[in-house]
Amino acid sequence: MKKILLLIFIFSFNINSQIKGEYSNGNGEDYRTIIFQKDYTFQYLSGGCVSESHGNGHYEIKDKKLYLKFQKQSAEFNSKYYSSSHRIIKTSSNKKDSITIKVKVLDEYENPFPYSYLKDSTENLGASDLNGQIKSINGNTEIKLPFSESNYFIQLSSMGTESYPINIIPNKNYEIEVTLKAHSERKEIIQGIILEYEIIKIKRKILELKLGESSLIYKRN
Repeated sequence: MKKILLLIFIFSFNINSQIKGEYSNGNGEDYRTIIFQKDYTFQYLSGGCVSESHGNGHYEIKDKKLYLKFQKQSAEFNSKYYSSSHRIIKTSSNKKDSITIKVKVLDEYENPFPYSYLKDSTENLGASDLNGQIKSINGNTEIKLPFSESNYFIQLSSMGTESYPINIIPNKNYEIEVTLKAHSERKEIIQGIILEYEIIKIKRKILELKLGESSLIYKRN
């Protein structure tokens, strides 16, 4: 009985203890690396044949899950870092429980950009049609968001373009026009999202995680 209790204690400690060090998954062409720091911060790097990305933030281990909480960058930083851009065409006051945004997407030649995707930190909000107008899953051109006085992060992307972030305060209705440009040599910054992993196993040199339906084995470098 004592041995069983000891094993339960050790397992519980390992699942809820701090992770330290650099762990990598994949090969040279398709890779993911997480660097866990002593102060519960992390750095994240990933890459493939098309682009590379990186981000940083704070991590948390809770209930056998690992949460990577990526830091948001300021609007000023994003405007200088990305080639893509946006302009707010119109706003209108709103005192309801939710606000609406309308988003039109153009390419760098100011043509409508179809098949681009709008998402927030947790879900896809809609996709652009042949006119470049973002439509929600049910076909509406107005995307509803919860009313708030806090910063809200949305992101637009498409195959071969930057993933372009926009920070708004959803206390009024917005009409926004976004110009998406092709990938540059800059690494994409992952920001404003939370990645939630199920912890399968933690060992001294192995970190086995599950993200959605994908199982990932990270090895300590």
